[in-house]
Amino acid sequence: MGNIEDYYKNTENALPHPMVKKIINMNIKPENAIDLGCGAGKDTIYLIKNGWNVLAIDKEDTEQIISSKLDNEEIKKFRFTRQNFENIKLEKTKLLVANFSIPLCKKDCFNQFWNKIVDSILKERLFCGEFFWIK
Repeated sequence: MGNIEDYYKNTENALPHPMVKKIINMNIKPENAIDLGCGAGKDTIYLIKNGWNVLAIDKEDTEQIISSKLDNEEIKKFRFTRQNFENIKLEKTKLLVANFSIPLCKKDCFNQFWNKIVDSILKERLFCGEFFWIK
């Protein structure tokens, strides 16, 4: 895989993360969600198709990749912003999804970034994330 475009092309038809599927199976009333580092949108699309309103955020412009997988009614539940984690602006949300994206934040900005994540999640709501580490 040579570049980020190859990654998005190779993952645009991927299945949603298993933890996102578990959240849907919990039968929680769909409200607002943020998909942080949404990539080609596998989790965003799955959430929208299950009734959630999703703000998808990525540093690359993947809006067209995601919107092409949504019908006219679903597209009304989709918003996209292109942001870097180092200076991100997050709104309050019931669910924040961040699978394999948080460690991509620059180390010297991580604490500020993490505090923004914590502050954006409404009390007694959900965080769904998976991390990866070198060691």
